[in-house]
Amino acid sequence: MDIGRRASGPLASLAILSTDRHAPERLNRGMGDRNEANRRWADMLAEWAIPDELLQAAPASPFFFDPTVFIAAADEALARAGDSPSDAAARESLPEGGAVLDVGVGAGAASLRLAARAGHIVGVDLSRELLDVFATRAQALGVESTTVEGGWPDVAARTSPADVVLCHHVVYNVADLAGFADALTAHATRRVVVELTTTHPLAWMAPYWEAVHGLGQPDRPTADDAVDVLASLGLDVRRQRWQRRLQMIGESDADHVARIARRLCVGPHDTLRSDGSSRRRRHPTRAK
Repeated sequence: MDIGRRASGPLASLAILSTDRHAPERLNRGMGDRNEANRRWADMLAEWAIPDELLQAAPASPFFFDPTVFIAAADEALARAGDSPSDAAARESLPEGGAVLDVGVGAGAASLRLAARAGHIVGVDLSRELLDVFATRAQALGVESTTVEGGWPDVAARTSPADVVLCHHVVYNVADLAGFADALTAHATRRVVVELTTTHPLAWMAPYWEAVHGLGQPDRPTADDAVDVLASLGLDVRRQRWQRRLQMIGESDADHVARIARRLCVGPHDTLRSDGSSRRRRHPTRAK
């Protein structure tokens, strides 16, 4: 397994979950269905937690944030000639001069594609740095913008509704997906468009966790499980899949081996070989 070639070859499969706020045939689901689907989602996400013994032994936190990755994603999106299926689904429901709410906006990769049609874009994100980048780019594109710093749905009460609500590549970080989606839906007058990878965005690292630590990784949740949660809310979910070049959250940069090693809780003095193995002591498989 050659880490250096990993990012350039494979394609990533993605799904868009387009949910209509006022669908003509809204499903009736009981609270039991909703709670069960949401509990399964949360339990499956919890299986991705890194064992405490690895975190305590790690020379640096494996949880790190690089704004340049999100800025590059926005640059790539704005340079793209044609709409992705997510862009098209959002554009279809957005009236001329309409309002867009982008939850997890980053630098604007999802919503700034709509700048020529939108009258106002509201961006929600935890990062003040990325919000400032988004606002600067929105101004350059000639569209009004508002930024809201904080997590969703914590900031929902102080966030204005919009014609179209976007949420790209966020849901795998959300344990209470039902509550999160409820708040998205309540803020959309026309449509919510959620984009996510069909499998967990770090699923590609499973062979490395096995080789370095002897640690098996979960194979769920997936986009199918997200659909189950949304359907349990009675939403009219319309789904579409497509493929694009695999994005590895920055691990295709020149220092990709160091980044991957850090995510694996491997220190700079450990040997991480190109086949993904290490000379570090192996740890027991994650308890189920």
